[in-house]
Amino acid sequence: MRATARLLVIAIGFVSLSLTAYARFAPLDAPESSGAVPGTVVLDAHGNVLERDMSAGVRIPTTIDRVAPRMLQATISAEDRRFLQHVGVDPVAIARALANSSSPSGASTITQQLARRLYLADDASPLAVRKAHEALIALQLEANRSKAEILQLYLNDVYYGRGAYGVEAAARVYFGIGAANLDLAHAAYLAGLPQRPSEYDSVIDSAARVRQTYVLARMVEDGWITRPQADAAAAERIDILPASLPPIAHQFVAFARAELARLRPDLAGRDGLVIETTLDAGLQSESERLVRLRLETLRDRNATDAALVAIEPGTGRLVAWVGSATDGDPLHGGEIDMVRTPRQPGSALKPLLYAAALERGYTAATPLLDVPASFATDEGPYTPQNFDRSFHGVVPLRVALASSLNVPAVRTLDAIGLDAMLEITHRFGLTTLGDVGSYGLSLTLGSGEVRLVDLTNAFAAFGAAGMLSEPFAIERVRDGSGRILFQHAPAAPQRVLSAEHAYVISDILSDPNARIPGFGGVTPFEVPFPAAVKTGTSTGFRDTWTIGFTPNIAIGVWVGNADGAPMLDLAGVEGAGPIWRDAMMAASLSRTMSPFVRPSGIVEATVCTPTGLLPGPDCASPTSEIFAAGTVPTGHETYYVRGSDGRIAIDPPIEARDWARAAGLTLRSDGASASRDVLRILAPVAGTTIHFAPEIASSQILLRVVAARGIESVTFAIDGRVIGDAPGSDPALLWTLELGGHTLRASARFADGSFATATSAFEVKR
Repeated sequence: MRATARLLVIAIGFVSLSLTAYARFAPLDAPESSGAVPGTVVLDAHGNVLERDMSAGVRIPTTIDRVAPRMLQATISAEDRRFLQHVGVDPVAIARALANSSSPSGASTITQQLARRLYLADDASPLAVRKAHEALIALQLEANRSKAEILQLYLNDVYYGRGAYGVEAAARVYFGIGAANLDLAHAAYLAGLPQRPSEYDSVIDSAARVRQTYVLARMVEDGWITRPQADAAAAERIDILPASLPPIAHQFVAFARAELARLRPDLAGRDGLVIETTLDAGLQSESERLVRLRLETLRDRNATDAALVAIEPGTGRLVAWVGSATDGDPLHGGEIDMVRTPRQPGSALKPLLYAAALERGYTAATPLLDVPASFATDEGPYTPQNFDRSFHGVVPLRVALASSLNVPAVRTLDAIGLDAMLEITHRFGLTTLGDVGSYGLSLTLGSGEVRLVDLTNAFAAFGAAGMLSEPFAIERVRDGSGRILFQHAPAAPQRVLSAEHAYVISDILSDPNARIPGFGGVTPFEVPFPAAVKTGTSTGFRDTWTIGFTPNIAIGVWVGNADGAPMLDLAGVEGAGPIWRDAMMAASLSRTMSPFVRPSGIVEATVCTPTGLLPGPDCASPTSEIFAAGTVPTGHETYYVRGSDGRIAIDPPIEARDWARAAGLTLRSDGASASRDVLRILAPVAGTTIHFAPEIASSQILLRVVAARGIESVTFAIDGRVIGDAPGSDPALLWTLELGGHTLRASARFADGSFATATSAFEVKR
């Protein structure tokens, strides 16, 4: 028997040498992937499977340098121990198989298996002829390709079960990791599957574990590992994923597919694609968990849905996307993607308002009035209230924004104009907002509708030093052979705000001390690194928002009901805020949270709060503030004054004197007030143009005055015609609008018997 085997080896060796000589000159077409065309697979940024067609195969091409060395060794030991020595066919293995009376097919090398899969899948020739073809093609492959190339082709094509073609797909489908991260236990497990993939594919996997032990023993015999290493690997617990995984990021995948259809309609619906996306599956899974967990605690507040999106500032990469708390569940609104559904943002628009104000000369120190006020609008008098129903007097812009005070925001919008507000929202990509005629002063409090993804991306522009990027979901698309069919080519980010003004807004929104007047000392969205954050609550508690950012990530959260039903007194700070905080903390585990970089055009100066001017000799509240170069104030404040008794008093604007008295503050005596206006008309402001719709039978505005000292009564006259009186306790009067130019004259009588007058010219148009 030994002599026969020896003769067989010599004969087969002679034939092999002859065929090898022929193979060097015989042409061979470039190999292609074998088997049925696999289904399209969608991957996250790290190669994790987000979606795959369970009825079709999955192929994720890779390169040999991205496969763990232990996987290469295990494959060689399991399938072809002499792979590195033979020339495509192994005479020794064939002779051994024949000598043992087994089929010569059991002696097939890796190269022969590859030849059979790539070139002979449909060959119906008799076995002997087919084996000859297989050997010839194997020799041709070896003659024209390196061992590394052949092994790479094999590892990208071999079937591992569960629809996984290739080692990368198998590693993802079985273990949820990449082929580069396979350890010895995982590698031996996978390497044992191709022989009988359907038999070894079992959740109980006892047969596969037996096969794994066999592969480990072969690796010891082949010198790849030691016996203790094999024993440790055999004892290692391997967590195998269920054969059918629940969907992840359902609505993000839908968005990504829509993006592909828009950018490359020729690829839409095509099978066998590998769609590589920007999503971070780890952050996505945690975000989905956080959303569900938080909503469990809000059931008694009638909050049933939530959405979250995370965007990388400066690039626009979408790294997390939770379209709804019941993602994909139509019975609970899960088919409605709230990341893309326009809703009212409440106060979350205020950073854009104040960014527009900074562009018009305001600074973080600019004093703003937070006192009762009424504004003339097309719909009649508009009297905004703060969320806590209280007022704070004179506050710097920093506090007004960080504490989300409504009255200063409306005053600021009234001062800079709706045109300025809408222009900056459109500039920042909020395309769902209409034109000027669609809104009033309540726009800054969120009366318009925006999409969560758009507003979060606008905030990301602040984190990117004023540069706006277009959000995108797909990095690249490859076919089953790894050829790139589409590669994302990002458009250059657009400058939408100066780096200095973006930094000022970011600094304000990340200032916990400036939040105290509005939110108190502790808020549910504090994180242990610099992060800017803004909340919003729509009218009637239908929407709560929290959006915040670092230079590394912007996260936006919405909580509400997809059908628009109101919640029970649920504000953004307690509805969306905790989800935002926990998601930001989760994001920090996998990325560095850098501080905001101060531009060279930012300077610091000491000013006196709340005036925002340089400190005077009696300033009681000097504060260091940041300014864009060229905007540092030059005047000195006169807000604080020292009386003859040595006590410090304040001299606020006349609009704030009633508030100051009510707050128990010491005022400079009215007779000695530095305020030059004894009486001032608050509404309508001089120069105002009021528009009203002619189809409305009666459009009215509120006429209002304020005085530096107590008023007994005030008389209002329009164009010289007295229209009524008002008491000093509420010096205001409604007037029905009339088209044309008008002059309002207010005459006030004071308690000491003195009188004062003020005038305001305005115009009423259709």
